[in-house]
Amino acid sequence: MAIKDILKDVLKHTHSLGIFDSVKLTGSVESTEIETVDADKTVILKGETHSPYPDFVDSTVGLSRMSVLQGNLQYPGFDDDTGSIKVVTQERNGENVPVEVEFGSSDGTTANYRFMSAEVINQQLKAIKFKGAEFDVNIVPSDKNLKDLNYFNSVLGQFEANFSPKTNGTDLWFHIGDGVSDRTKILISNEIDGSLKGDWKWPLDIVLRIIRLSDTGKCVLSINDEGLLQIIVDSGMAKYTYLLPAKS
Repeated sequence: MAIKDILKDVLKHTHSLGIFDSVKLTGSVESTEIETVDADKTVILKGETHSPYPDFVDSTVGLSRMSVLQGNLQYPGFDDDTGSIKVVTQERNGENVPVEVEFGSSDGTTANYRFMSAEVINQQLKAIKFKGAEFDVNIVPSDKNLKDLNYFNSVLGQFEANFSPKTNGTDLWFHIGDGVSDRTKILISNEIDGSLKGDWKWPLDIVLRIIRLSDTGKCVLSINDEGLLQIIVDSGMAKYTYLLPAKS
């Protein structure tokens, strides 16, 4: 797994959402963990690569100024087969730790992107603990779900930002708006096993942004009646678990 590939994958599933300021990468011999949370704690992300990246083993680094990293990764001279992208390490306290990414092109153009140190990123992003949860409803969003939700989000989104999932027998409906204003309800599935009774709400636009990341089709949306929505997106390189506490 090349550093270019893992960084592109991480940025796609974090920076592209437009809600995260920084990301923590923690390496082990099994995998590289990816963690972040937005400023309002609307979305918590815990990800894990399917295989470890060697330069991050036993190290923690932070990604900030992600637009700079994105720009360097997209520069044709660095991204093509003649370019080079590598992690630079430095000795600190008797250990070699990753400190930056060095970019180079065949014509001599260079760029260096500096990681946040473990101390700084650990201070900004405290350890995210999640012991797991049981979910009452699990679905794989369909193309029709996405089209319908995108459509009605464009119609009602400027007036109603949230949606509320409801079950009726084996049917799962997403409600936008309420009984005293403009509203719609969209059938998401008619094959639901569980039930939802709480009046929980989630931001539709953010949920849609996350679901759209699933261009491989490997996306599972789960909801429990204690007010937690989970979306798992598998990129083929890593599994990203997005946790959204409900708004009551």
